Amino acid sequence: MAGLRHFAVIVATTIAVSLTSAGAAQAKPTPLTYQQIAALPLDEQAVILDPLRALANAAGEVGRSQWASVYSGIQIDASARTVTIYLTDLRVKSAFLGAVRKTDKAVDLRAARFAQGGHTFATLTAASDDVLQQQKQMDMSIESIAVPSDGSALHIRAYNVDHAKQALTTSSVTGRSSLAASVPIVVENATNGSDMSRLRDSPQWISGAAISQTSTSQASVYACTSGLPARRNSDGRSFLITAAHCFGNGVTVYTGWQNGGRNRIGVVANRDNIDDAIAIDTSSTGTTASREWDGPPGPIANVYDVSGSAYSYNGDLTCQDGYTSGIVCGLQVTDGYITWTGSNGVNHRGVEAHQVNGQTAIRGGDSGGLVFALLSGNIRQARGINSWGGGDVIRWCEAPYIFSTFGMSLAP
Repeated sequence: MAGLRHFAVIVATTIAVSLTSAGAAQAKPTPLTYQQIAALPLDEQAVILDPLRALANAAGEVGRSQWASVYSGIQIDASARTVTIYLTDLRVKSAFLGAVRKTDKAVDLRAARFAQGGHTFATLTAASDDVLQQQKQMDMSIESIAVPSDGSALHIRAYNVDHAKQALTTSSVTGRSSLAASVPIVVENATNGSDMSRLRDSPQWISGAAISQTSTSQASVYACTSGLPARRNSDGRSFLITAAHCFGNGVTVYTGWQNGGRNRIGVVANRDNIDDAIAIDTSSTGTTASREWDGPPGPIANVYDVSGSAYSYNGDLTCQDGYTSGIVCGLQVTDGYITWTGSNGVNHRGVEAHQVNGQTAIRGGDSGGLVFALLSGNIRQARGINSWGGGDVIRWCEAPYIFSTFGMSLAP
């Protein structure tokens, strides 16, 4: 009997251990596709993405500064819940990770993965700028140039691939600079799209409102969308930032037309062409505030706070609040750094994303609207302003670059 009791204990223990192991295995998160993640309630999306964003932001800050000599880029994989950091020299990954920890002590490093990078982010972005400048001197049929997170090559999107390849092999292009000649170049078909330019808002001036200029007729109603509410660092003066391709220097900007009238916002005072941004001085009409209209025109209940700003990295999900579209989410970053020439002939830099379900990402009149990430607690983090798009593709220019150029910060 004692032997049987001993056997029963062993069996019971084995079953308990097996059940515990099975329970642990079941507790591991089931991988979700990006389409499934985008369909989750916003707070559940944030649970998945927030730790990855925090790690990507800290690693990006380290990579763009003290480790720029080896940093290629970052790829967020929300499905696998990892962040891959590409370095040209993997021998320094421990030191790099240590620098990330110092930058943000709260970040979870367990999601970090390292992979071999081809060229540094600094090298590829400089080469991209060189080629885009050459495009101004001779037509190479270039629509845009993307810098992949793995640093493998410049990806040049061309309207005419054969013409672009031929132009890029001429001595006048490759011979003029060691930068363009020293990196691999992939030429591919251009993405179709164009510049994308709540109705009669009032102070405080915020994101997502319809805006117009003197020449905008009542029939047209509005031209673009307000983007980043800002304050100048030196004196706290209020500015409202929108897309530069919307209005010229010194133009007086108004809200959209409603009931035969509209409200004056201010005058265009600053311009940052590379980031497709202008700053409208609102000091004569009212202050700016970090809030945004979320959704179609509606009551004050549709206004939410915006807190902080950050760069966007491959694999992240964002939303945009252009006036025409109202609100579009599920925008998955596919190119964390891309340059292109706008319809006005001006070069821009920014981020490209695709709507995960193939839906329209941006519409005419959305230009200048806020692009943001949804964080835990229903917090909206500014990422930039709408600039370009077509179909399920969207491009925006990044808030940190814009604020740095203008010497401004997000309004309180």
